[in-house]
Amino acid sequence: MKRILMLAVAVILISPAALRAQLHRPALEVPNAEALSAARKLCTGLFDKLKAGRTGDIADWMISELGYSYSEADKITRRNDFKSKLDLVLKGPPASAYGKLDGYDLLDESYLPGTSRYFRYVYISYHQRAPLIWEFRYFIKPDGKVALNYIIWSEQNPFEYLATSAMRLPDWYRD
Repeated sequence: MKRILMLAVAVILISPAALRAQLHRPALEVPNAEALSAARKLCTGLFDKLKAGRTGDIADWMISELGYSYSEADKITRRNDFKSKLDLVLKGPPASAYGKLDGYDLLDESYLPGTSRYFRYVYISYHQRAPLIWEFRYFIKPDGKVALNYIIWSEQNPFEYLATSAMRLPDWYRD
């Protein structure tokens, strides 16, 4: 009886809070079309360079976008690290499970709730032996230009990657 009473009290206290949260969730704002297009071009440019084997150019771009707070020594170290990881992706079996890039597709475009200045693209790239998932997060700077804020490539199963709570969050705002 005591447990039922405690459960009833918990439901009564939690339900109004949950209802309020659902009623007052931030709006899902879509960034402007120019920013989305510019970011898409940056993504496709990366894949074009990857297909051409220009991993040094990709690493330089990543450092120019993400390395604003790095010391000069850190920039060199991280640039070389990015390049070697990208080179390894392209090497293919037996050095890696991937190999030459054959193509790519956009899997997801989503926006951070409450703002029209932060968004992400998720792509899948197809290689000789296995696919890779790529996540790009961008923000729109005060001058209106798009800046890469985060990039990751993952060997995780695409279905599992897309099912994570971070990937599903925008869906809650769309409903």
